[in-house]
Amino acid sequence: MGLNNIKRNSLDYILSDLLPVELPELYTHKYFYEYLIQHNKEVKQIIEKMTANKNDIASSKKMFEAPGWISMPLKYTIAKNLEADRELNIIQPIAILELFLFVTIYQKEILNYMEKNSAFSLRYHRKNNDLYYKQRTKSLTKYFDETSKTVGKSVLQQTGVYFDIGPFQSISSFTKSDLWFALNRKYQYFARTDFKSCFDSVYTHTFKWLIGKDVNDTKDFTNVNIFTTIDRILQNINARTSNGIIIGPEFSRMIAEILLEGIDTTVMNSLYVEGYKKDVEYVVLRYVDDIFIFGESEMLIDIILKRYEEVARKYMLSLNEANLTKEKIPFVLDVWLKETSLYVTQTSNVLFYTEDERKLYIDKKKQELQENASHENSEDTIVPHMFKARVFRGLKPTLMTKFNELICYYPKKTKTIVSYTFGMVINKIERSRNKSRIFRQNVSPNTIYSFLDYIFYVYSFYTDFMNTQRLLSVISYINDETEFLDSTDVFQKLISKYAVVFEKSNINDVVNLILLCSEKGIEIPYRQECKIEEKIKKEDNPILFATYLIYAKYDSIYFEKILNEIEKIIELKLDAILKKDNILTYRELWWIIIFNKCPFIKGTLQNKFEILIANRFSLTVTDSSNAVNICTYLLGDFFLNSSKQFFEWDISRRSFLKEITFKTYERSVFKNYKFNYNFMQFNSLE
Repeated sequence: MGLNNIKRNSLDYILSDLLPVELPELYTHKYFYEYLIQHNKEVKQIIEKMTANKNDIASSKKMFEAPGWISMPLKYTIAKNLEADRELNIIQPIAILELFLFVTIYQKEILNYMEKNSAFSLRYHRKNNDLYYKQRTKSLTKYFDETSKTVGKSVLQQTGVYFDIGPFQSISSFTKSDLWFALNRKYQYFARTDFKSCFDSVYTHTFKWLIGKDVNDTKDFTNVNIFTTIDRILQNINARTSNGIIIGPEFSRMIAEILLEGIDTTVMNSLYVEGYKKDVEYVVLRYVDDIFIFGESEMLIDIILKRYEEVARKYMLSLNEANLTKEKIPFVLDVWLKETSLYVTQTSNVLFYTEDERKLYIDKKKQELQENASHENSEDTIVPHMFKARVFRGLKPTLMTKFNELICYYPKKTKTIVSYTFGMVINKIERSRNKSRIFRQNVSPNTIYSFLDYIFYVYSFYTDFMNTQRLLSVISYINDETEFLDSTDVFQKLISKYAVVFEKSNINDVVNLILLCSEKGIEIPYRQECKIEEKIKKEDNPILFATYLIYAKYDSIYFEKILNEIEKIIELKLDAILKKDNILTYRELWWIIIFNKCPFIKGTLQNKFEILIANRFSLTVTDSSNAVNICTYLLGDFFLNSSKQFFEWDISRRSFLKEITFKTYERSVFKNYKFNYNFMQFNSLE
């Protein structure tokens, strides 16, 4: 069944918007989602009770107030840049239900608020009128349908597509739009800034401060207690912490938008009172926490920046002086970007035949067939290939040398340079995959190795999570055509050669590469295995332990060693849970969430899980009038009676390479990379 025929369900929000993009591939909401679909009657009952409470003035003040809603997320870090990491969060199962219910009940008010206060916003959530998920890019329709037949709703996970988000999908789409160039023609001065550590700095109580004269439509809310509820929700899903919004889920960006639109509105009203006319004397546009200001004078730019600083301070936020850019329009693109663009274009010409060159190849082959009457019906078998093996073989050292020079000249732009190069390769392959092969038929393993050797070389300079996904995508494209992974020689040689990436990387950034090694029976060299073990123990993240346990299956003795270590750790984690009734607030609960129903751990450990679950999660609904009690019952039933939980132990069930490939391309800002170069750095959202 193609994805065009997969009907959207309100529970899809659990799949699409509640997980970080940068996530180990075997952690999933899929089976909990399927469980809730099967228990739709109870889900409807909860929604009805919460809606009734929302519409009751007294009860609405206490929405999501019960202690049973409070939980501890699983926090982990990935690379932010060469100097720093950033923290991400996976919310607990009770928080999954909590946020689903909140959005289901309050989405009308939330979307109305965003629409009315979106004067400066380039990215806000709007109603998605499609009853079905539809593929919008024609060139991807076939691949999209093929993927959905294999993996179904799994391709929706982490996509953030439950709501329509716009009017721009990325900063790059804005800075190459007609609007951008129109503003550059109209105004003489420009500034760009952002909020300093925006999500980390948000004080949840500030949402309640939005109830006032500076926000356009709070008086139109059917229930202004939504702001108090937001404050409570944000604390509940973060173990009652009021400082900072958890980073990761699309939900957090939606909620942050409410606060940031409130700041926009106050700034706009202040400028209006001072006599400055929006869209005449100035334009302000904001993409999440990035602010773009266009003005008639440098003085007006400074006034707007000052107003933002003043208003933001009232909400305990501040502008980031280190990221402030002020320019007189027009301004020159950064030299590093021009040189990167030139390098990527040159690399493309060395790696791949152009469309015109492939057409000439087809014409030549047709002529040869016509001269041979016995093959005159064989024209359909003419399939050109993309990779210039002979040209590349001679110029490969030159490409690597030029890449080195580019990194040496612009070390602070390493992340973007690596991403651009990957983007070009993925874009070229994806756009031509239905018309051309990557390699000629009967390609040799040495040719595949040579091509991937260059790709791994580029990757090794910046091994963050998204570049790992891009690497896996390229591998997937090649394997679809050649099935080279079925013979481990090429991939084993590459992993052995570039094993250093496991040493120098944040382990969360390369976890899916470890997973591919597991699936294909590839051994990571002993030195790097030891380094990986050290990093996983330091991270203390049960998802990493679970993934590495699957990897260790290549050797029975090594597997038993890792399993015994994990079981000892789990025993210690369970002993640390002292207040059994308050188990949701313990980080140690995540060891139960991940290893519950693990087919490898000993039965006595699983029994301990079940005792703790049974003691905390009611197996019967003692108070059906209380929504949190019904949610607790559903969780207990799922934990105890569902064989498939939040971690996928059977790797063969997931076409994880295909899922990664599709989602990576969909998120890429490089689909038309030649037109995407501008002075903006393409930072991922907080």
